[in-house]
Amino acid sequence: MPDPLLRSLADAARAVTAAETDRDVLNIVAAAAREVIGARKGVARRGPNGAPPGPRLVAPLMARDGSSLGLIELWDKPGDFTRDDEAIVIQLAQMAANAIETLELLQREHAARLDAEEQGRRLLREKQRAEALHRVGQAIAGRLELHEIVQLATDAARELTPAQFGAFFYNVISDAGEAYMLYTLSGVERSAFERFPMPRNTDIFAPTFTGKGIVRLDDVLADPRYGHSAPYHGMPEGHLPVRSYLAVPVITSDGEVAGGLFFGHPEPGMFSAEDEHMVVGIAAQSAIAIENARLYQERTRTAQTLQRALLPPHLPEIDGLELAATYRAAGEGNEVGGDFYDVFVQGDGSFAVVVGDVCGKGPQAAAVTALARYTLRAHAAAGLRPSYQLVRLNDAMLRQQAPGFVTAALARVELHDEAVQVELTTAGHPMPILARADGTAVAVGDVGTPLGIIERPDLPEVHMTLAPGDLLVFYTDGVSEADAPRRILTEPDLAALVAEKAADGPRAVVEHLERTAVSNAGGNPRDDIACLALRVAAPRRVSERFAARPEAAHDVADALAPLASELGERTAMDVRLLATELVANAVRHADAATVQLEVRLAPRTVHLSVSDDGRGFEAPARPIETPDGPGGWGLYLVDRCAARWGIERGERHRVWLELAR
Repeated sequence: MPDPLLRSLADAARAVTAAETDRDVLNIVAAAAREVIGARKGVARRGPNGAPPGPRLVAPLMARDGSSLGLIELWDKPGDFTRDDEAIVIQLAQMAANAIETLELLQREHAARLDAEEQGRRLLREKQRAEALHRVGQAIAGRLELHEIVQLATDAARELTPAQFGAFFYNVISDAGEAYMLYTLSGVERSAFERFPMPRNTDIFAPTFTGKGIVRLDDVLADPRYGHSAPYHGMPEGHLPVRSYLAVPVITSDGEVAGGLFFGHPEPGMFSAEDEHMVVGIAAQSAIAIENARLYQERTRTAQTLQRALLPPHLPEIDGLELAATYRAAGEGNEVGGDFYDVFVQGDGSFAVVVGDVCGKGPQAAAVTALARYTLRAHAAAGLRPSYQLVRLNDAMLRQQAPGFVTAALARVELHDEAVQVELTTAGHPMPILARADGTAVAVGDVGTPLGIIERPDLPEVHMTLAPGDLLVFYTDGVSEADAPRRILTEPDLAALVAEKAADGPRAVVEHLERTAVSNAGGNPRDDIACLALRVAAPRRVSERFAARPEAAHDVADALAPLASELGERTAMDVRLLATELVANAVRHADAATVQLEVRLAPRTVHLSVSDDGRGFEAPARPIETPDGPGGWGLYLVDRCAARWGIERGERHRVWLELAR
């Protein structure tokens, strides 16, 4: 073969090797065949034979597996095709077949590589979305406040999708059992939506609020269902522009539509199927979290209701005593605490003051607390000593096999004109603090045996007398052990705390103890805190003695004048009238030399008494009839106006009454 022909074949081989497409390969080998063989016409093609009728030379492009890749065909050659021509065409055909197979192999490898890369990117996106969804789920599941849940879900869904803004409309059940709707926003200021009414079940919102399905639109305006909804394509007037729209209902496990997630973008075609799946996942997690939040809220409401039932709704108003109490449950507030306090009147007129601590929390603690409170109240009719009452409670706990144990401090408080007598027993409970009016403060009592453990508990009893201004404080170990085990407040520590606020009264003292305990616990007490304080009120008194003469009525008015502003006009007039009548009776009927007027003010009552050193008079039958003549009106008015009244005959004759303020 001449050198020029060999060079042509060599050039063709190099060109084929460098070709990028099968079309290039076919063009190169066709041109080389025509040149080397000298045919005027010739092609290489992937398809079937397309030469015109007549003499031609054809060679197939055969793959290694024997399949046909195309052919080379030549025609219109001066002279006949020779065996050499046939050999050259076969060689070029094989060269082309090899090159085409190589290109196809490279293309398949390239396509496989691209597919693998795309698959990798898709798996990476799925992994990232799954991780993001997991993080969102954990964050949502960790919330128990409904508003926090829906706000977090709204923000997360907006950030994980192309949404420009989003909203979560959700239903709320009030404490009264009424349902209403609230919403959160993300990506836009709330002012942009405040002027709009809550969305109604318009065509575009209805599938979400009824729970019928998901709505994902590439272009709201072009959608045949909603694009022509008058007057603003289903949106309120002035609504932010929405072209791309995605809405997913939030449905709880019992099929209730708790709300819906809504997202929008001013440009069309923003939300993909993956975005929809992401929001669906967040909606499902939100539904679970909303159910948990509702259960938590219901449990909290139940616990708070039960807790209120285990504490007195208010402390009684006791003339001569000032009372104050605080209570703070530990933890999240969804469990009933075991601390309790109570103040109630007993059958003999004394008052029982108790603060206790039941071991544990929850329903069992609540049951024992109820047992303790109502057992003590049940025995109040007998007016027993504190140690006897606690023995009765101990017996009841053992008889009913109550779980755990109870510690308590119980005082019997008896009020007298000049002082208050207190009998105190503690059963394994922190000792109360007594703050005297002179500013000193010490722990009082003796630690006894907790109740509900043994049949014969040791319950020592102490007696004390409280004077006006003295203050007695009861508390539970939630105060003294708030910072345990790092620090425990000793009795001197607590006495110092009480002394700091004793002059400001019981309310200031119990609030100071609670604040201190909460602060010591770092703002999150681990145990319940109960405090109760009582102070003997310094009575506001008038005590005047004057000569028993007709002008004594003027002396009465002068003596009562300092109390007029404190009593109020109406009560002051009633007190002055009754005092004048009683003094006039003493002057007129008792043949006395002197008359003594005493008035003592209590928070709810006025105590008035008139005594004389005369012979007195017999108490009339009650109720006193309306007098027929000018006499007898004094006691008639007393009987009509006073809440209680009486006559005492002793060394001095005394008429007393109690008037409600």
